[in-house]
Formats: sequence, C-alpha cells, structure tokens
Amino acid sequence: MACKQARAELNLNFSGYLNDFPVLQILPQNSFVTENQLDSRDLFINLARARFTPALELSNNARFELHYEINMLYSRIANPFYGTEGMTNRQAISLNWLLFQEGNLIARHFIDRLYYKHTFDDFEITLGRQRISWGVGRIWQPTDLFNPINPANFSKFEKDGADAISGKLFFGNFTDLELVLNLRQRLDQTNYGARFRTNLYEFDLSAMAGKYDNRIVVGADFAGNLFNAGIRGEAILSFNQNHLDSNYIRFIIGADYQFSSEFYALLEYQFNGEGKTCPECYEIMRLIKGEILNLSQNYITTQCHYLVHPLVSLTAGAMLNLNDKSGYTNIGAEWATLSNLSLTLGIMLTWGNDKSEFWYYPTSLYLNAKFFF
Repeated sequence: MACKQARAELNLNFSGYLNDFPVLQILPQNSFVTENQLDSRDLFINLARARFTPALELSNNARFELHYEINMLYSRIANPFYGTEGMTNRQAISLNWLLFQEGNLIARHFIDRLYYKHTFDDFEITLGRQRISWGVGRIWQPTDLFNPINPANFSKFEKDGADAISGKLFFGNFTDLELVLNLRQRLDQTNYGARFRTNLYEFDLSAMAGKYDNRIVVGADFAGNLFNAGIRGEAILSFNQNHLDSNYIRFIIGADYQFSSEFYALLEYQFNGEGKTCPECYEIMRLIKGEILNLSQNYITTQCHYLVHPLVSLTAGAMLNLNDKSGYTNIGAEWATLSNLSLTLGIMLTWGNDKSEFWYYPTSLYLNAKFFF
C-alpha cells in the first residue's frame, strides 16, 4: 500500500522552449577580426536553441530537475559571446558535448541544470548543478558570485548552473540562512559562501561572506521602497591576504519607478573597483573567459518598458562607461503573437573610441523568436 501511494505521488512536468536568434552585426573598424578573418565589417550570425526542462516531483517536498539544451550556431568566425563550449569556472565537470562542426556550422548539446532538491519543515537542501541567485540589483549583482551574467550579452537568457551543495535554513517567513559549497575541477579551487537574509522595517536586508576564486569576499545588500519608488543597493569587499594591492570594492545603487500601469523605468550605477581606468590596461581575455563582467570602473545604466498594447511592448536601455565614455543603446519591440509565442525585433547600437570597452562590441540588429511549451 505504501509503495502504491509513493508511486501515485510521482508527477512529471515537462516544459521548455524553442528559440531562433538571427543577428546582423557591424564589426568595429580596425579590429583583429576585420583585419584577419573577414573581408568586410558585416557579419551574419544565427543561434538556434532547443531547451528542455523536465521536472520530476517525487513528493510534495522532493524533486529532480533537468535543463538540457541543444543549440546550433552559424557564424563565419568564432564568437565568444555566443559560444557555449566547455564549462564555466563554477563547474566541476564538463557536461557539454560537440555534436558536429562543419564549415560555418557548429552544434553542441549540454546540461545546464541537474539537481535534486529536498524540503523539510525548516530546511531545504539542493544537490547538483543549480542556479544560486544572490543580490538585488536589476542590472549588476556584485554579491552574485556563483552565477554572474554579462548585462551586455543580449543573447543570454539564463544564468549558467553552478556545481554545488546548498542548504537553506528558515527562521521565519522573511528570515533565512543559506550555505553554499561550490565544487570545481580541483579541490583547492572550491568556493564556499554564506548569506543571511531578513526583513526590517519593510526593507529586505542581507549579509554574505565566503571564498571565491581564492579571494575572501564579504558583502551586503538592501532593497525596499522610498515613497513610491523602489530603491536597492549592494556592495562587496574582495581581498587577497597575500596581495593587498589587489583588494577592491564593488557596489551598485539603483532605483526604479512604475509611472503608470504601462510605463516602468529604472536607473542603476555601478562602481567596479576591480576594473581599470585606462583602455590600454583592460583585461580583454578575462572578459572573454567570463572571469569578469566589465573592464572599467564607473558605469551608469537606464532601462524603460512601455506597454503599448496587451500584446505589444517597447523596451529601451542604455549603458555608459563613465571612464572611457563608450556605451551602448538597446531598443526592442516585442509582440506576443500567441500565449506561447513571442517575437522581438531589436537593435543594439554601440559607440566609443578605438579600444574603449564597448568599441569591442558590434552594433547588432536582431530578431528573437521564442516558442514555449
């Protein structure tokens, strides 16, 4: 009887999406690519993706979840912002495989999430490749050291999974303590961290600490309302006891406001103490490898969203590097043609002097078609 009841509790939920992402890019003049790999500045890229996210509920408090993706990239050159080769520096084993590579086509498949979660009365534990999302920033999250994402990479929808053991202890409806052990290829490269979160006077507050990439990091964040506007901020101090000259702070401060049921806007500033102030000092290879998200120190960004019609919305955003004065503007229009189908037409315009940060990013015209199931 017990076995029959256990089997009856099994519930398989299957979902996912299909996505096609054609992009026409205009590469910067005098770049390495245009001088050595292409005879013109125009480049067409198409990224097609199929993502499957089955979840098996063993009971009301236990579940397995898998995020599996197959994608195919067409490009005349290798493009680090679209590739999915290998594993990130938050993963211990490679679950990324080459299907085929022929001419300008390359196809891969990989497992981005694979975890088991068990929830008890006041505690939950998650084992496997998972998403660990810390921080409150809308664009940047300095305290999110397990699953960071480059905000300029408009082709990226999900944060990469981290191979980890995480546990969360609940002290009440708004108070919890989360502990994370992030495994990597070598045991001495293991990352770990803790985050305590609570609510005080209607403000969400948290403090975190841990070891990431052989550096000690401590930080905190807050989020709440000031009159009718939302405000938030977070900061970290990262230091290496053996190299004190490499210590740095990173923080953000931001606000957003819902002007009407149709119009929403936000503004956010970032200070990135790890960045450089001179373009000649930029660590380009670290950006390509995903070790850092920005090259310089001072940034400001704004975004707005306007609902033209229940099925049509417009978005616009801009980011400015306050040090080298480079930046980009991203404008898009989304049409929800069906309840499970959306089409987005957008353009990303970049500007800046040679070798400035956003000079490396091409101006891009793109179409994003996404079908959910």
